Amino acid sequence: MFVFIYTNFSHEFNDFVEKAEAKHVTTVKQKLTRFYAQSESWQPIAEDMVLWRAIVDPEKEPVKPIVSEPRDTDDYQKKNSDNPAPSLLWLHHPEDLLKTGQRISLYDQDKNVVIGRTTLNENTQIEPILLSNKIIGWVGLVPSRRVKDSPAKAFVNAQFQNYFIFTLLVILLAFVMAIVLSRHLTKPIKQIVAGTNELTKGNFASRIIPTTKDELGTLSNNFNELADTLEHNREMRYQWMSDTSHELRTPLSVLRSHLLAVQDGVFVADEKRINTLIGQVDNLNHIVDDIAQLANSDTAKLTYDDAEIDVIEVLEKTLESYTARFEEQSLTLNSDALKSAGKCIVSGDKDRLQQLFTNLLENTCRYTHQGGQVNVTVNTTETSVELVLQDSAPSVLAADRSKLFERFYRVEKSRNRDFGGSGLGLALCKQIAEAHGGHISLEDSPLGGLEVKISLPLVG
Repeated sequence: MFVFIYTNFSHEFNDFVEKAEAKHVTTVKQKLTRFYAQSESWQPIAEDMVLWRAIVDPEKEPVKPIVSEPRDTDDYQKKNSDNPAPSLLWLHHPEDLLKTGQRISLYDQDKNVVIGRTTLNENTQIEPILLSNKIIGWVGLVPSRRVKDSPAKAFVNAQFQNYFIFTLLVILLAFVMAIVLSRHLTKPIKQIVAGTNELTKGNFASRIIPTTKDELGTLSNNFNELADTLEHNREMRYQWMSDTSHELRTPLSVLRSHLLAVQDGVFVADEKRINTLIGQVDNLNHIVDDIAQLANSDTAKLTYDDAEIDVIEVLEKTLESYTARFEEQSLTLNSDALKSAGKCIVSGDKDRLQQLFTNLLENTCRYTHQGGQVNVTVNTTETSVELVLQDSAPSVLAADRSKLFERFYRVEKSRNRDFGGSGLGLALCKQIAEAHGGHISLEDSPLGGLEVKISLPLVG
């Protein structure tokens, strides 16, 4: 930009100076023509420097020829050379600012010097002075560009210095701004790089403080969410391993203690003792099956055979299979709403849905007090069906109810299996409901226990 602007300025300014000098010379020639027409001689000019200055100075009108002492041209030029250099502004400049009159010489028709340079050839530009189409003299001019210390060159040099200083300042400013902007742009990137390095080292507690609200800020927020997820998954994995080992240790400890007692002769390996051991093996088998099902579900390997089935029919058959259990616990079942519900066709796996209902009914039988009540109702819309299972006391506190779908969580902190299973049943129920495009929720039942709501999308 500096080279372009300065080159363009120099070219335009030189054109301006040449036109101004040509105009000045034309004006001087007109004055000299009028002067010669009056005096018919160049002698008065040769003898009077003031007269010559009046002719070549555009601010003064030429005067009548007078006789006076000759003036030294060098003294005149020296006096005027003391003027200050041109300023930055050339608007409304005086016409003698270029000092063109100091570089004009006058010669007679024989090319003998009247005033100025000794010979005509010393001038770069030479123009004749005509009167009635007859040459009466010559005007010589040394252009400003040929003079070493001319005001025009001084002005151009001043502009060059100013432009050069401005260019250096702009470069310095651009350099400083580049440093500031680069630091501003690279700071969040460096934070993200440092954060990802921490994640690769296993430090999932690493977080990034977003410093911008642009795409990098969004990326920082996404990084924090990823770190939260990884940290939560690690904690869940630790909890999963801890709970799994605890669940497996309980029946194994019982088995080992009973077998050691039989080996030492403390217990007799009778039918009752063997049934107890078989029950513990069944508990182990049940826990392993639940873990395998959840593991398959987590890795999207749990098998689902999609088919159009009547979910009401599946629920009714599951209830029929639990008739004996309800009678054993003296529970009253009210499922009349299913008979009037009609068909509710959903797309899903019949066995998985039956597993879902079985887990829920098993929990009801285990936790509901004897002599309690169980209600089953159905609510349908154009797009979904909602199955509601309500049981009587006891209920669950709200703080515990929000955690019942977590794996291995049981309200009974002692983990005594007389009061519950492995704590995986409701987690499986949630997996199955979500796999069918629905959801499951827990609320307080109006009967005093829990209310389970299962919503599934209808076909069509």
